[in-house]
Amino acid sequence: MKVFFPVEVFYPSQAGGPANSVYWLTKELVNEGYEPVIVASDKGLANGHPRNRWVENEAGRVIHVKTRWLNFPIGQTLRSLANLGSADVVHLSSVFYPAAFATAFAARALKKKFVWSPRGELDAAALSYSGARKSPILWLIRKLIGSYPVFHSTCDEETEYIRGHFGADAKIVQIPNFIEVPPVAERRGGDYFLFLGRFHWKKGIENLLPALSTNETFLNSKYTLKLAGKGQPAYEQKLRELVDELGLREKVEFVGQVEGEAKQQLIAGAFWTLMPSYTENFGLVVLESLAQNTPVLASTGTPWQVLETERLGIWTGNTPEELSNAVTRMIEMSDAEYEDYRSRGRPFVEENYDVRKNIGRWVDVYRNLT
Repeated sequence: MKVFFPVEVFYPSQAGGPANSVYWLTKELVNEGYEPVIVASDKGLANGHPRNRWVENEAGRVIHVKTRWLNFPIGQTLRSLANLGSADVVHLSSVFYPAAFATAFAARALKKKFVWSPRGELDAAALSYSGARKSPILWLIRKLIGSYPVFHSTCDEETEYIRGHFGADAKIVQIPNFIEVPPVAERRGGDYFLFLGRFHWKKGIENLLPALSTNETFLNSKYTLKLAGKGQPAYEQKLRELVDELGLREKVEFVGQVEGEAKQQLIAGAFWTLMPSYTENFGLVVLESLAQNTPVLASTGTPWQVLETERLGIWTGNTPEELSNAVTRMIEMSDAEYEDYRSRGRPFVEENYDVRKNIGRWVDVYRNLT
């Protein structure tokens, strides 16, 4: 069976969670005898990686199309439409990326079966950004596609968002994102909090920094904050200026984009990973951190209440006051309690989120479509 993935980002790009989650999925589909075909833009791709050339690798047949304007990915869209006809199943990631919704309209016209993963784009916070552009796209999808596709949700909240936009009759399969569980990295350091991800307003960094600037427990401790990732240059500069304004230059370090083994080392060496987002439909960094035995703080705008119920971390509001209280709790936690949190992370990930153990759930979805 050929499963076609027209996506904005794909490994080795690290410009978004789907770059890895779709890669891990397609790798396991190959092991199951499937034939994934991936057409991606070159967003986040290193200069030396080939563009506009098909590559056969462990994830299937892949091409990264050189894309100058992501709002008008003409080359990638044409490549996607050209590959649509031979696909048995189409799996879309993103509702609003032009190559994705153009392929969706074409797939509907050709009566191709397809799965649509919104990737958190349908929650209220996400829709408030560039709303004038997104509203007509949603209207067209409802009118021309309706409940034809199977929508993929990663959590209860996203399932409700999808129903809210596409009606009670919308077909939805709820499956969390899975990961390829990495080897355990040697732990070095342990004296820093870690934020790892895209620099964007929805990530709550602008609440986290004031929380730290007024927290005497943090300021007088050995702990620092490492901010790993990147975003739009203007927004990153805004964060750097905020660090200076709050007097945190000696306590906050921008470490840039970190990938591969260095990324695993950075996660393994962290005291806690912090995800203070306003909203997330998932948050792969939670699983990546727990897989390295690093406990996680996640905001209540994310679907990670299990951090509290399974004693894997902290689930709290993301106001500066709430984040400050949580940071104090983490620093003042006894060694025994902290080690108990660490001991639970990796077994939890291996049992529940290992893509190798759970690929059958996706195999069943694709089979039922055809």
